[in-house]
Amino acid sequence: MSVEVPTLIRAELTAINEVSVRFAHRRPVGEVGPEGLLLLTDSGGEVRTARVRPKFSRDDHAKTFALYTDEPLDFTRQQYRVRTSDAGEARVEISKLLRNRERFYDANAVMGAVCTPSGTTFRLFAPTARSVRLVLADSPELSATTETHGLNRGDHGLWELHLQGDWTGKFYSYRVSTPGGGTTGEVTDPSAVCACGLRSRTMLVDLEETNPPGFDPGWRSPVEMGVDALIYELSVRDFTIAANSGVDHRGLYLGLTETGTHLPDHPTVKTGIDHLIELGVTHVQLMPVQDFDNEETPDGAYNWGYMPVHFNSPDGWYATRQIGDQRIRELKQAVQAFHDRGIGVCMDVVYNHTAPPAPFEHIVPGYYHRRTAEGQLSNGSGCGNEFDSENPMARKFMIESLSYWVTQYGIDGFRFDLMGLHAPQTMLAVRDTLRKLKPNVLIYGEPWTAGGTTLRRTMDRNRVGGTGIAAFNDGFRDAIKGDRDGGPPGYIQTGERIDGVKDGLTGSIGSWTQDPTDTIQYAEAHDNLTTWDKIGQSVPDMPEDIKKRMQCFAGFVVLTAQGVPFIHAGQEFCRSKHGNNNTYNAPDAINQIDWSLKQTHAEVFAYHKNLIALRRAHTVFRLRTGEEVRRRLAFIDQVPHHECVALTIDGVGLSGEGWTRAVILLNGDQHDQTFTLPKGVWQVHADHEQASLNPLREVEQSVALRSHSGMVLGRI
Repeated sequence: MSVEVPTLIRAELTAINEVSVRFAHRRPVGEVGPEGLLLLTDSGGEVRTARVRPKFSRDDHAKTFALYTDEPLDFTRQQYRVRTSDAGEARVEISKLLRNRERFYDANAVMGAVCTPSGTTFRLFAPTARSVRLVLADSPELSATTETHGLNRGDHGLWELHLQGDWTGKFYSYRVSTPGGGTTGEVTDPSAVCACGLRSRTMLVDLEETNPPGFDPGWRSPVEMGVDALIYELSVRDFTIAANSGVDHRGLYLGLTETGTHLPDHPTVKTGIDHLIELGVTHVQLMPVQDFDNEETPDGAYNWGYMPVHFNSPDGWYATRQIGDQRIRELKQAVQAFHDRGIGVCMDVVYNHTAPPAPFEHIVPGYYHRRTAEGQLSNGSGCGNEFDSENPMARKFMIESLSYWVTQYGIDGFRFDLMGLHAPQTMLAVRDTLRKLKPNVLIYGEPWTAGGTTLRRTMDRNRVGGTGIAAFNDGFRDAIKGDRDGGPPGYIQTGERIDGVKDGLTGSIGSWTQDPTDTIQYAEAHDNLTTWDKIGQSVPDMPEDIKKRMQCFAGFVVLTAQGVPFIHAGQEFCRSKHGNNNTYNAPDAINQIDWSLKQTHAEVFAYHKNLIALRRAHTVFRLRTGEEVRRRLAFIDQVPHHECVALTIDGVGLSGEGWTRAVILLNGDQHDQTFTLPKGVWQVHADHEQASLNPLREVEQSVALRSHSGMVLGRI
């Protein structure tokens, strides 16, 4: 029989004169008392203990005990540790006390540096600091001459300073004296709006001066509901970095603003933003543009940007200059270019974790990141930590950061990386705040984590129903094309996983959603194999023309399904990453959009373009509620083969709909099949090789459908 060795695993300051002490195993209450628990300061002094009481005791045993002191503990001047007579010792953490909203939260405080020509106000949350000093310099380099100013301790753990005069263009940082008298060195402001790569200072900017002429952050997309949107995911760099993009500012924010670009020597093959207009998307989703852990040099190592450092600053890798406010000006120009053409802009945001250079932990140790019961960093992100958006000032930071992107840059939506690492109440607070700023803002994300988390209630896909927050439908994705990174195929290749396809076509209202607006419908995204590479991996011997038909079939299933459709850049012309399923740090040769593919697979592009136009023209594909889907959509039981799907959608009385009824047919079988049609004459608007707003032909009684393809029929 093993013997449980007494081990002290955690000590936390839970009140100004209370330390909570946790052991690995339950201990007899009588064994733990003041004589066996010493509270010490780092300077070697002993703090008098008044009493010790068990917490949550059962049968005179407990794991956790409360140690009370006679005098308040000054955690801004001292670090404390608990030493036991038989179970080791542990440093006293203070994060639990800092969660007290009455003492350490100010809903109205404007954080960061607010810079105007007449003066700048600096405000920093540093409740554990002994002192905070502002460092000002003419350069972000540490070798520059500096001047310093002390900030004043205010209420709620805030430090503040106002400097008269115009400080625009200066660079700043903080020196934060930590408990015990140590100093962290220079650290950046978590709310900094203009980072300078990995340098220890950020730039002071008068944001009003960075707006392009005519810039309107209040611009509002004409798309009122998510189901009316068509989201196109792209990387700023990948989209235009290839030489054949025809873009001058290749791989940069400004590359997204250029019009009239085309495949060299082929003026009819549009590239860049003109391509997006031609395709017919309503929103672009920019992969991370918030400042991330990179050198920002033109020849720096490739990185997707999922290791954030400064959440309120654009990354300089995509700017024409890395030092200065070009990153702000040029991203605003890109947003304006999309808005001027009626396209909304969504940001892929990563508030679930931070990169090592991020300043949070250096300013308030232990506050901004979740911990396990043993005091270790929780790692549900798979990136080393989790941002603790349940702590009051951390949640305030996250919500105000998102609001900043809406009010300063005019952002129209947010895709949350690992949304499962945020509690439902956090995401609902995000929704409520952002919708006051922009009522039709799109909010959606990944309803999963990358590992185990200490968060008890996660924003998973079973909690998004009816919230107005959408989640990626990974079950539908895998049903369409099969396992993400290899393994078995899906419906478009072999007709397998038909039940998952049928569920997705309804907007998954029979499994996990309440309304179609709850689900992001997609076949591929930046992660994992592209659809074209998955087809090549799963059915390598299939003829090229059949593979193209499968590629179109994947788009067909997504674009005729109820829900919010999502396309990964290049999917519309068979984008390949050469079989690489995780290209976050792969070179441009792997990640760049090869615009010659648009010409090579012109028929695939035309199919997607026309199918998008068909979807946008007919509201039968864009039903609003689960109740409406149940009332209007019905599957036809009699199909020619068990790998076929047939359904009808009633359009009578549906706002904006010219069809009285639509029929959608899917043939996942290896052979052509003949479907029996409902009575009447039907107009074919999409088949195995074409899609069109105008009828391709008329049919009645029955129709033949090629293998690995779909068909849309309408009746006026």
